[in-house]
Amino acid sequence: MPIDSSNELLKERQVLRSRVAYLEKERDFIKDLYSDMPQMLHMISKGALLSSLLNSFKNRLQAQLPKAYCLFIVCDKDCSQWHLQYVDSINESLLSPNGRLITVPQALITFAATPSCPKRHDINIPNLSDWKHWQVFFKRHGFSDASMVSVSDGQGSIYLMLAFQREDTLLEGELMALALDSYASWLDAVFEREKADYLLLEDSHRDPSTGLLRRFSFDNSFGIVLKDSRRHFQRAALLSLKLLSTSKIDEDELKVLADIMQDTVRDNDLLAHYDERELVMGIRIQHLEDAEIVATKLLKSLSDSSLSSNRLIRAGVSIGIAFYPEHSSLELLHQSASFAANSLHNLPGYRLEFHGDYYESSSELYSL
Repeated sequence: MPIDSSNELLKERQVLRSRVAYLEKERDFIKDLYSDMPQMLHMISKGALLSSLLNSFKNRLQAQLPKAYCLFIVCDKDCSQWHLQYVDSINESLLSPNGRLITVPQALITFAATPSCPKRHDINIPNLSDWKHWQVFFKRHGFSDASMVSVSDGQGSIYLMLAFQREDTLLEGELMALALDSYASWLDAVFEREKADYLLLEDSHRDPSTGLLRRFSFDNSFGIVLKDSRRHFQRAALLSLKLLSTSKIDEDELKVLADIMQDTVRDNDLLAHYDERELVMGIRIQHLEDAEIVATKLLKSLSDSSLSSNRLIRAGVSIGIAFYPEHSSLELLHQSASFAANSLHNLPGYRLEFHGDYYESSSELYSL
C-alpha cells in the first residue's frame, strides 16, 4: 500500500475515533442530563415550593457542569434591580456590604433586556469592555468564557444563569447549549405551573362572566377589611348595585359594567358579583362623602353616550350605601345597603343609609 494512502487511511481512522469519542461523550452527557427528569417532573407536578425547585435545578446544573462555575441572578423587567439568588465564597466579592451587586456589566444588562435572544456565549471576557466591571473577578478565578441563559417568569422578573468556564477546561459549545436549554425548560415548566396554580385559584375566587369576586370570596375579604377597620378605628362602606333591567342578563353587557366598576375604584377595593342582579363594592373610606363620590363617579361613567347601545347599562342601576362602624357586621351592612337601593323604587341613582333613614346626599348627614 502506498505511503500516501496509508497516511490518509490513518487520518480517517483518527477522525473516526475522535468522532466516536465525542459521540460517546455527548451520549453520556445527555444521559446524565436527563437521568433524573422523571423526578423533576414529579416535583413540578406535585406543586413543590418554587424555592425548593429552583434550588434543585441549581444543584442539578452545577453537577452537570462540574468544571464551570454557575452564577444565578434575578433582575426586574426594567433591568434596574439585581440580586444574586445564592451567595457563596466565590461570588461574595461581587456584593456590597449590604448584599447588593456592586456593579452590573453592560453585557449582562443588554442580554437581560433582549428576551428575543435567550442564550448567549462570550469568549475572552476578561478583555471585553462590556464586562470590564467584573474583570478583577474573572482574573482572580481564571474565567475566560461566559455562557448565559435567561427566562422570564411572566410576573416581571427575569432569571439568569451564567456559566463561567476556564480556557483549559472548556466544554464543547453543543453540550453547553444542551445544558442551557435544559435549565431554561425546567424554569419554563415551573413558571407555567405557577401560572396555572394562580389561574385555578383565581377561577375559584372570581366569577368568570365578570372577573369580579364570587360572593364567598368577597365575604371573606371584606370581613378582613372590617377587622382591620375595627382595629385601626377606620371607616368602610358597602355599596349595593341593583340592576334595573328586567331582561335576561347579557354576559357581554354585564362585563362592560364590571369593567367600569373596576375603573371607578382603587386596586385594593373589593368588587363582587353578589347575585344575578346585584353587584357590590366594598371600600375603605376616611369620610362619609368618600362613598358618595364613588357612587357619583360610577353613575357619571355609566351615563356616557358611548354606552347607549348597552341595554343593561341603559336600564340603569340603583345604588345603596351603608357604613361601618354604623353597622358592625357584613350581614347588617349588606342588608342596609340593599334596603337603601330599594328605597329608590327602581329608579337610577343612589341613596345613603344612616341609622335607619335614607338620604340623598352625605351633606344631610352632617346636619342631623
